[in-house]
Amino acid sequence: MTPATSTAANGANRRKGYLITILGVVWLSPDALILRLIDSHGLDIVGWRGLLSFVTLTTYLLWRDGGNMLPKLRAGGFPLLILSVAYALNSAAFVMALGEAPAADVLVILAATPICAAALGWLLLREIPARNTMLAILLGALGVAITTVGGISSGASLGMLYAVITTILLAAQFTLLRLWPQVDNVAAVQVGSIWMAAIGFGLADPMAIDGVNMVWMTLLGLFLTPIAFTLVTVGPRYISAAEVSLLMLLETVLGPLWVWWALSEQPGPSALIGGAVVILAVVVSASGAFRLRRGA
Repeated sequence: MTPATSTAANGANRRKGYLITILGVVWLSPDALILRLIDSHGLDIVGWRGLLSFVTLTTYLLWRDGGNMLPKLRAGGFPLLILSVAYALNSAAFVMALGEAPAADVLVILAATPICAAALGWLLLREIPARNTMLAILLGALGVAITTVGGISSGASLGMLYAVITTILLAAQFTLLRLWPQVDNVAAVQVGSIWMAAIGFGLADPMAIDGVNMVWMTLLGLFLTPIAFTLVTVGPRYISAAEVSLLMLLETVLGPLWVWWALSEQPGPSALIGGAVVILAVVVSASGAFRLRRGA
């Protein structure tokens, strides 16, 4: 492969990574709205979210692999186990954070995920983010901070702790997916989902969710979560963990728009300005990948 061909292939892969990750984030964006609509304890939600996601992903893997599903899971070995645990714990911690602390406080902490991912990427992979990526990370953090102006409070210490755990484990998950590209990302989310179910059903009473709450829970667990995180976890195969984490900040822009549409809760000026800054950050980050297309 010539250098020009290699550059073109790298550019195509990076564009693929951006597009698949953005699709996953868009698919995930109604998550906050549905969590608002479900009137139940956080651990109950974690339990059902895990169990229903496991059903969806197991059905897909059986269709894809047939009788080879279990041998392929075993072949994932220690890396698959670590990735599944990281997914289960960061997903559970995120739900618990929103239940224990104001959303504004949680979002401010989650804005540090790209910085954390960049640090882990350098430590484990010796990846040094490009200048436009670092600029985009700073812009993204600024955008989230602007979005939450007026909403930040003293917070609840337990909820803030959950948010910190989410930030670290999400960054670690994306970094490890790059470190272990041989691991099946769908299988990692599938196994992680059963860990989530074990946490929820072991520590709470998910069966208490009923009626319309269960309708929303089914939508969240069967369709929204498994598809979104399967797409998002493809991203680290093609772009850095810091870039994937940055794209995840788009949820802070899209989530309030869903709430606005469904519950008529109009975002304030700071949310709109902050959202525009986050979108600018994504454009700055993606510019390097899509600029390669013009030079290919």
